[in-house]
Amino acid sequence: MRSWVRLISPLILLALFIGACGGSSRTSGNESSDSNGTQSSNSEEASETSSSDNTPEVPQEETSHDSSSNANEGTDEQPLSEPEGPTFGDLPWPCGPGDASGSTDQGVTDDLILIGGGDDRGFVGSLGLNVTQTDTIDAFVNTCNDLGGILGRQIEVELYDAKIFEVSSVWLDACPRMFMMVGEGFAVDGFGEETRVQCELPHIPAWTVSAAAAHGPWMIQPVPNPADRMSLSIASWILENYPDTVTSSGTMFGNFGATIENKDKVLASYPQIGFEFDINLEYNINGEDDWTPFVLSLKEAGVKHVYFTGTCLPNYQAFRAAAAVNDYEAIYSVDPNFYEDSCRRANNDGVMDKTYIRSAYVPFEERTSSKAVDDYLTIMESTGGEVALLGMQTASAFMLWATAAKACASELTRECVLQEAAAIDLWTGGGLHVPSDPGVNETPPCGLVLELVDDSYVRVFPEEVGTFACDDDWSASFTTEWSEQAKLDENRVSHQFTD
Repeated sequence: MRSWVRLISPLILLALFIGACGGSSRTSGNESSDSNGTQSSNSEEASETSSSDNTPEVPQEETSHDSSSNANEGTDEQPLSEPEGPTFGDLPWPCGPGDASGSTDQGVTDDLILIGGGDDRGFVGSLGLNVTQTDTIDAFVNTCNDLGGILGRQIEVELYDAKIFEVSSVWLDACPRMFMMVGEGFAVDGFGEETRVQCELPHIPAWTVSAAAAHGPWMIQPVPNPADRMSLSIASWILENYPDTVTSSGTMFGNFGATIENKDKVLASYPQIGFEFDINLEYNINGEDDWTPFVLSLKEAGVKHVYFTGTCLPNYQAFRAAAAVNDYEAIYSVDPNFYEDSCRRANNDGVMDKTYIRSAYVPFEERTSSKAVDDYLTIMESTGGEVALLGMQTASAFMLWATAAKACASELTRECVLQEAAAIDLWTGGGLHVPSDPGVNETPPCGLVLELVDDSYVRVFPEEVGTFACDDDWSASFTTEWSEQAKLDENRVSHQFTD
């Protein structure tokens, strides 16, 4: 049974508060709060990267947000009371003054909590790759510190650059010093997972890719992306709207682990609802001199739907330009990382039209209807940081970590943070994304579909602003060689590097 979930309604999460060498980094200094707890940052590095091109073209005016709740419809429960103090979306900020104290774990003192964040911005094949993650964690740490830190402890964050292939070096540097890693995401996270596991460094990442990392011990994600589960929301939408393409599909994937595993998950799940893949083409993640042979192979095979996994720029754009030159027409489905401002702006000629993007997050274009999205964009605009869907994922990861850390108070340990985060069985990041249960590592059976049209993203399913479509039939379970290599136990936790 398909249902629609609205995430712009209110305070459903208030109840949760009851109850190495070579890894380059930069450090975000501590910030003091003004008398009003204003969300601000004077991060020098963020200011240096400020650019109007980094800001999506969405309404900027002040708006009122829907504060009515439908969380208790059909029950005798009373609506939750308004929280005291500032909120992020419908989530009370976990940051504020307090008297937490003690050197309770590595990276924790009476006054400070040291965490790490990271991206692949130094990858030569796509400079600036996923920099929105480190821009976001930097901005949210500064905002949290302005509000008073975690019960008085200020947060310091070191921002690592894995450059795609230097993930192990990041963990080697972080392992002996960091309390935890928070809100990071590395395209080839499998390269560093053994190092992380051996040093037992916990993390709450924005996202994971490899099976070993997606099921790793001492790890919780705000919106789980396990290697043996997948939501078929966009696949079902394609089946309903483009039925003639389902039995003539193909994939294109880069020649490295992240995209190979994504491709294998699609090949293991989409056929469960009737998809047939005629051809699967591997390209060089560093780019191709000529994309024409790929286009002609797809055209000759009669492929009408292409699943492309990788990055929008420069590879996908170059591939689509070659398709246009060779009069090859199809529809294209891609992963959430294609929802980014640079991709949108690059399509001012429409060459990447008919690109459909799966998402579990409210789009930026709906900021006037979603307080959480508006709050995220407001924070990022104050620092000049780049915004993208991956940035919202980082924001949710940070808020999950901070919520759990606050609950631990003066007993702040890694074990406590993981336990508190796992105990939260309903999480939306304040209204940024579909409801999830982070502790069980299951993909939520919900989503929405966006279309790239010229230099704009357009919601196509479901049509109502601020909603997601959910259907239990969209939950696909499967095994791949990657999930088998991860050696999952009865709780689906990987023992690939612990046995």
